[in-house]
Amino acid sequence: MKFELKVVMMAIICSLAFMLVFTYGCSLGQKTLYAYQVGIYKEESNKEQKLSELKEMGIEGYTYTKNNQYYVLSMISEQKDEVEKHATKVKGIMKTYIVPSATTKEMLLETLSKGDAL
Repeated sequence: MKFELKVVMMAIICSLAFMLVFTYGCSLGQKTLYAYQVGIYKEESNKEQKLSELKEMGIEGYTYTKNNQYYVLSMISEQKDEVEKHATKVKGIMKTYIVPSATTKEMLLETLSKGDAL
C-alpha cells in the first residue's frame, strides 16, 4: 500500500475517533432536566396564590425570583414523558435545560434565579 494512502486512511480514522469523543464524551457528564413553568408574576401575592392552587391539586410547586419577577414551576424532572403527562393537568410551558449530571432541582432553581446561562 502506498504511503500516501496510509496517511489518508489514518487521517480519516483519527477524524472519526475525535468526532465520536467530542460528540459523546462531552455529554457523559451532563443530563437533561425538564421544567414545567406555569407562571411569571410581578406580585408576590400572585405567586403565592398560584403555589396554593398547585398544592390543592397535590402538586409541590417550585419558585425562583429573577429580575424582580417570580417564576413558578409545577414540575422538574429528568423524564420528559412525565412532564408531558403532567402538562395534561396544568397549563404552562415545558423548558429544557442541559446541566451537569450532579445538578439537583435546588441547584437548577438557584442557577435560574442568578440568570446564569444553561
